[in-house]
Amino acid sequence: MRLKSRQTRLLAIVLSVLIIGLVNIGHANASASVAIVVYDHGFTRQLTWTRNGHLAANKTSSFTQDDQGVYAYLTAGFSNASVTFQWYDPNGQLYNNYTETTQCAVSPCSFLSYLSLAHTEAATRIGLWTMSLQAGGTVLYSDHFSLETVIAQDNYWSFTVIQSAPPRVHCDLTVTIHPNNRTWSYYVAYLPSAANVTAHEYASNRTLYVKAINGTNRFVVDLRIPRPDGYRFVLSFDVAYGLTSLGGWDTGNFAFSWEESSWDFDGYHPVPGSFSVTLPKGAAVVDVLGKNAMTLDQNVTLGLRPAIAFTSTLEPTQIFGWTILYKDPTYQNSHLSSTTTNSIPVGFNAVLSTPIPVLPITLGVLSLWTAVMSMIILTASEILSPISLKTGMLINRRRLRIAALFLIAIFIAVTAYQVILFQSITAQVPR
Repeated sequence: MRLKSRQTRLLAIVLSVLIIGLVNIGHANASASVAIVVYDHGFTRQLTWTRNGHLAANKTSSFTQDDQGVYAYLTAGFSNASVTFQWYDPNGQLYNNYTETTQCAVSPCSFLSYLSLAHTEAATRIGLWTMSLQAGGTVLYSDHFSLETVIAQDNYWSFTVIQSAPPRVHCDLTVTIHPNNRTWSYYVAYLPSAANVTAHEYASNRTLYVKAINGTNRFVVDLRIPRPDGYRFVLSFDVAYGLTSLGGWDTGNFAFSWEESSWDFDGYHPVPGSFSVTLPKGAAVVDVLGKNAMTLDQNVTLGLRPAIAFTSTLEPTQIFGWTILYKDPTYQNSHLSSTTTNSIPVGFNAVLSTPIPVLPITLGVLSLWTAVMSMIILTASEILSPISLKTGMLINRRRLRIAALFLIAIFIAVTAYQVILFQSITAQVPR
């Protein structure tokens, strides 16, 4: 009986061990190489500690760019252990690595690792993140969380090319703010090519104060009071540069370029933008090009003043830009008209009034005198000819003709010189 009782006890002990092992397997993970039993793990925005020192967390796996950060926590039983938290961004690149070695006198104990988000490089890496936990070189588990974008503003750019040559361009930037459950009292924009910047409210047209930060090309708009989501205002300015001619104003070929970066605003949030560019009267669109081979889904409206419209989203850390190639014959036509009506008479008068060295006469007087005298002598040589019935005088007609031909040669030489001088003067007239 005693032997049977001992066997019964031994069997009960074995069964108890097996049951405890199964329970541990069901509720915790264990590493074969490290004496650590995992009870709970995950992510949370905020931490709460109980009176007995245990961690209470509101577990989540979804975060936004504006969250302050992500806590990765681990609750486990162990005597002493060294654990490593490895944070991988959506591209699978190791972003952060944190190792902690500690002892746990009273199980369970908790480990923590923190990843900062708001206004950091991590906030620009949108997508699915992975946190891998290692203990003693063995991966215990991998957790995942999603990082989502926050739209803080959207912009509508309206450019008007008033004149191609000399260039005159104006822009109205309409900004709609989305403070994400907060308010904005001011707005900062980086506008390196802006001049004469003003601002006003979109709905009431009330003027807003704009301050330029010296040496930075940044402008601060005072919104007067804290503004909530959906508030809209307009920045109005002249574009100081960006419109250039291709080969000179008189060619009629022009290019209007614009470039912006996410760092022109806050650098962390994507900025949806809509663009409208109105060209001068009579212009013709040649092509619309996106920076770095970026494709623009543009819509060209033809008419008296052609207009191009397209949309794009400026992603964090991205540089976005475009160029519009167009033809505008306005300056070319007006320049040719002024050259015809003004330059030629001025040049012709300058040639005629050019003085001759030594002699107190001008080219115009010499040309006229030689022409008149050659005609008189040729006429006289015919009238005074011996074969003429009107007179019986005898003269040497050959000499008169030589004198007339000499005067004609002078007239031709003066005329040729006038032509050459006229061409040199008109060539100096600016086009």
